[in-house]
Amino acid sequence: MKIAVYAIAKNESQFVQRFVASAHEADTIVVADTGSTDNTVALLKAAGCVVHHININPWRFDDARNAVLALLPTDIDVCVSLDLDEVLVGGWREEIERVWKSNTTRMFYGYDWGSGVVFQREKFHARKGYRWRNACHELPVVDRIQEVCVHTDTLLVVHKPDESKPRSQYLDLLRVAITEDPQDSSIAFYYGRELYFYGNWQQSINECLRALALPGCTWEHERCYAYRIIGKCYQEMGRWDDALKSYRLACIEAPNTREPWHAIAKCCYELKRWTECLGACLNCLSITQRLLIYTCDPEPWGWSPHDLASIAAYNLGMYELANEHAKKAVELEPADLRLRQNLEFCQQKVAA
Repeated sequence: MKIAVYAIAKNESQFVQRFVASAHEADTIVVADTGSTDNTVALLKAAGCVVHHININPWRFDDARNAVLALLPTDIDVCVSLDLDEVLVGGWREEIERVWKSNTTRMFYGYDWGSGVVFQREKFHARKGYRWRNACHELPVVDRIQEVCVHTDTLLVVHKPDESKPRSQYLDLLRVAITEDPQDSSIAFYYGRELYFYGNWQQSINECLRALALPGCTWEHERCYAYRIIGKCYQEMGRWDDALKSYRLACIEAPNTREPWHAIAKCCYELKRWTECLGACLNCLSITQRLLIYTCDPEPWGWSPHDLASIAAYNLGMYELANEHAKKAVELEPADLRLRQNLEFCQQKVAA
């Protein structure tokens, strides 16, 4: 089996050493430089990578990845697509060789996005039969082959980004993608989410609602996420009742996930609706299976739902329950002064 790691790069010299060290078990590492002005190219070449210079104008991610994919040797069996701010976990090649069969065309694997978000990704693929699509949030899609997928739960790639890197091009590229395929519900959702990131609250709501109305928007977790984004926009606009309605709709879409229940609890906390806040917290905490999907939010899986449950129970005069959850919140975040003080208040009430 021959494996190629391939990537695109521009001014990413800070990541080169780490990237190459993680990918050294590949038969070849091919990088397409898209116009670096630092020493990225020199460092890649010194590390043994095959470097090509490409010019994608106007810029779009799918064209860049298709260009470097076309430059891979034709005898490659498995193509591993990475960004330079991603690293392969030790043992990655052994796991590919274990899982990949003679007729396999794509592999799903564990991916750590950072900030506590881990999900399945699908960017390991066969040399033939795939092309990249979408100007932004691009992905490899099947092209005239019968796809055969294999899966592993093993974590194989970790994202270690430069948080200062701007995402200014994403919004324009998502507009391009929407224009090209207005019926793509995922791209419509990504665009709505990006509008939220930029503070365009009403536009974000409109686009998320458009995404939800599209025939292809059937995945309950993305639908749930869209309603959560809508709720956040309404909160920013001061429309708390509309926010709460949106979070309730999110719960209808994916009731067996913590995220929408946690969103309801936080909203009810702001509205001082303590009974509903407590109920949402208890529903949230009753869910113990954390799904490996990108819509998963780390906050509901930490101290926050216990903290909210404690505050709600305290305001309802349920001091023993408040104490119980305050204690669990502190156990999960012992350095937080506010949580420790809340626990002391609850302990005093129970002891009184």
